[in-house]
Amino acid sequence: MRKKYISEEELERIIKFKELGASWLKIQTETGIPRRSAKRAYEEYTRSKSLDGLKEARQQVASEQFHAHMRDLISLAQSLVSIIGEPTVNDTRTFEKVLRGILEIDVRIDRVNNPLAAKTNVSKELVIRQNKILLQSLKAHTREDIEWEILDEWGNNRNIWISGKTTLKKEAGEIINNLIQGDQFGEIIKDNVALIIDSEIADGVVDAIIRVILNGKLNKAENLIQLLPDERGVRLTFSGDTLGKLQRYEDQKLAEEVRELARQAIRNLQAGKDSVIIQMTNSLEIMRNKKSELEDLLEELRLIPLILRTQCDICPAL
Repeated sequence: MRKKYISEEELERIIKFKELGASWLKIQTETGIPRRSAKRAYEEYTRSKSLDGLKEARQQVASEQFHAHMRDLISLAQSLVSIIGEPTVNDTRTFEKVLRGILEIDVRIDRVNNPLAAKTNVSKELVIRQNKILLQSLKAHTREDIEWEILDEWGNNRNIWISGKTTLKKEAGEIINNLIQGDQFGEIIKDNVALIIDSEIADGVVDAIIRVILNGKLNKAENLIQLLPDERGVRLTFSGDTLGKLQRYEDQKLAEEVRELARQAIRNLQAGKDSVIIQMTNSLEIMRNKKSELEDLLEELRLIPLILRTQCDICPAL
């Protein structure tokens, strides 16, 4: 037996009667449609409506998940740009340590903006693992527009800078020892060798040089080595103020000789076209340029359309 065709108008009447609580026999009497046909049509309608509702619900969940995914990626990009700044005077972190510091920041929006989730004890290892996945996702979304080698170049020059500091400290120590053993300085220096070495003059010299490299005033390094009045004598500063490394001397003459020793060490370190200082200055300029490039490329206004038109392995299916 062929199924009776139910028009949309007839289906609407069936639905109306059924929602009013009518029995199938009552519906058959009122509409003239066999009750079995009416029941079958109504069940097909409710099943279709249920599937449509489920599909809509899934699309809503996927849309919310994709939005959270996009915010996670933008949050990670912002953390990346904010942390890869130029090194500070006392910064000794390699690129690998800087990158790990970025990955240790919990950027997941569902945890950051949820007070209850924020109280949950999330392990550092989990945060790092998820951020590594997010970083790969960010690269996948932006691979056509962003050359991620920029980050590697920044990192390479970061390591050159850190290595340069170590070399600079070694060379400063050697120069200071050679100057002490030479004839340029008087007996007061030779008579207080132990005091001079213990006061870590080499560290202060490097501190002064790093400061002038960072502020672009290389010819001013010597000027940072100053003597400041002290109630028990004088203090030797390597930063031009009381914020940096300080050494106290009771003997004014000795303090003056050590100041000149440090200044001469700086002059010696700055000599030569292939000096470590020149290498560090160049690496700092490259770091600044690469950071600026990444800041522009990872700007939120650029990222949003990139993420919306591309897909990664962990994108929710819309």
